[in-house]
Amino acid sequence: MKKLIVLIAAGVLAASGCANSPGGDSGSTSGAAPGTARKDAAAALTSAATELQKDTYKTTVNLGDQGTMTGVADPASKNAEFVMESTSAGAEGTTTLRVVDGVTYIKIALKESGGLPGFDGKKWRKLDSSGELGTLGNFDATQMTKSLDSAAEVAWVDDDTVKGTIDLAKSAKQLGLGTEVLGKLPTTKLPFQADIDGDGRLVAYKFTMPAVGSQAAYDFDMKYSDFGTPVNLKAPAAKDIMAS
Repeated sequence: MKKLIVLIAAGVLAASGCANSPGGDSGSTSGAAPGTARKDAAAALTSAATELQKDTYKTTVNLGDQGTMTGVADPASKNAEFVMESTSAGAEGTTTLRVVDGVTYIKIALKESGGLPGFDGKKWRKLDSSGELGTLGNFDATQMTKSLDSAAEVAWVDDDTVKGTIDLAKSAKQLGLGTEVLGKLPTTKLPFQADIDGDGRLVAYKFTMPAVGSQAAYDFDMKYSDFGTPVNLKAPAAKDIMAS
């Protein structure tokens, strides 16, 4: 049970995207109009992450064998909801994480729960926001791309894709990593790729978390789409929240 919840937390608290083109450099002018200079890759990435924060959006996260997560987010209100379908140690589960007015709620439905309260998908839990670094209670779905603030060696891959490295030592809070996990990583500097659309918004962000202990390495592959989508979320009714 603990392993599944850790998996869910890991999936929810990190971002990713797509791109598989050959590498380039930040000084390249490929794709630029004749006589014009191409925007610096690092500046383009910073601007793209900022533009993403200006409108609501949908997200889709593919975690390979670990599961798939879909959700919506409103950067202005910081309200968000994610639903994750996953399988861990043969246990199939659906987890819903909802953030409303700065409060995080979680609902877990395990296929083999046997009706166990709190794992049968009928009740929500209200999470304590005073938890330490890396806890779900401090999760802010709209700030996951802030991990790109630590981006270095940013270079163009092609007309709409950049690559570089992020430093988890500087991004632990944004990615929901606790100090215990951070201390076990073989390296805190990870390669990433990110895609930028024609409106200058970040639409994909991908990196691979290295193996930690018995946890195998896995990709975070997140895509952002449907900008302007309605995000009308309400806190669960009091009768639907488990007592502490």
